[in-house]
This record gives sequence, structure tokens and C-alpha cells, in this order.
Amino acid sequence: MASIGKDLGGRRRILFVAPDGKRKTIRLGKCSQRTAEAVKVKVEALVMAAITGSPLDDEVSRWVAGLDSGMADKLAAIGLIAARRRPGDGLTLAGFLDSYIDGRTDIKPNTLAHLLRAKRDLLAYFGPDRLLTEITPGDCDGFRIHLAERLAENTLRRICGRAKQFFRAAQRKRLIADNPFGDMKGCGVQANQGRYYFITRAEAEKVLEACPDAQWRLLFALARYGGLSPS
Repeated sequence: MASIGKDLGGRRRILFVAPDGKRKTIRLGKCSQRTAEAVKVKVEALVMAAITGSPLDDEVSRWVAGLDSGMADKLAAIGLIAARRRPGDGLTLAGFLDSYIDGRTDIKPNTLAHLLRAKRDLLAYFGPDRLLTEITPGDCDGFRIHLAERLAENTLRRICGRAKQFFRAAQRKRLIADNPFGDMKGCGVQANQGRYYFITRAEAEKVLEACPDAQWRLLFALARYGGLSPS
């Protein structure tokens, strides 16, 4: 028989003894007691079918067929159902990245350059033949640490942000169940105040004198005296 465990924040889990005699846990996350009870009944039916070798009844079969990928993966990981095949099974990292970048005909050259830089770093670390479905959040943490050994903070953030974008696209195409970069924080570029420099009036006058024409002088004057950004 299975039982329901309660964790903080309304999170629940199903505890049961698997057919191999080992205790297993299925974490349901935040859900109602009623939902947890319904899952518990289905888990008990799956365990019994695995022990006896009997087929599932129609109700349980329909429930399994309608599971979202997250719950299906959890049940498959503990041997209660067969693992589902996804379109991304067998797809390599290089194959996906090439396909994604080739399909982004809507981006500007500078954005394309950033995507290609992130692609190069991902392939250098994971290898072009690494299967897309095999990359885990822990692997992504290792990738970030690897980048931190040789890159400035903002460059690292930009590359991880692009990597997060790649895998989010794969998730939206149902090629992977979860984005392994999904929980990674600090993927946005931050202003580096250490590079700020105050231009004095005397320096500003020298720059104005060096400007080639009135348009350049206007742009510089608006930036220096009007506080407008160059864009």
C-alpha cells in the first residue's frame, strides 16, 4: 500500500514499496490532498500490475496516457511505466543548435553573432555529439563554472542567457521535458560601474573639437550635457 507524505508549503509525496522491495518516493509538488489521494490509488494499481504481471484496467491506462511529461518521467524513472519517446530522442546538441540558428531568420547580425558565440562555447564544453536529452541542470552548473575560469562576468552571463534561450526553445518544441538552464540565475548582463568614467568639461571640449562634423558634435553634446544614451 502507498501512503501520502506532507512537506512544507503544501507539497506532497507518494511513498510506496516498489516491486523490487525498495521504498520509493514520488514527489508531487504543491497539490491538494484530494489530488494526492487520486494519484496514490493509481500508483497502487501500477505497483500491483508490475508485481502480478497483469494488464492495467482501462481507467488506469487512460490516466497513464494522459499524464504530462513531468509525471510520466517520474513514474518511468522508478520503473512503473515505460519511458516515453520524444521527438528529441537521439537529437544531438550540434544538430539542434544548427537547426535553431538556421531558423532564426528574424534576428539582426549582432544577435546572430551572440548566438554563434554561445553555440561555440556549448559545443566546446559538451561536445557536438552529446544528446540533447542527456544534459542535466548539474551539467549546466559545470558549464557556468568552466566559463567563469576564463571570461568576464558579463560575458559569462550573456552566454548562459543564450544557452537558456536555446534550451527553452527545445522545451517549447517538446524536444526535452525540462530546460536544464531553467533555474539558473544571473543570466542577464549588468552594468559594470567599475568602467564608468566622468568626462570633465575640459575633456568634453577637446572631444567636440575632434568631432568631424556638426552631426557628431550634436550627438556627443546630447550624450554629455543632455544625458541621452548613444542609441
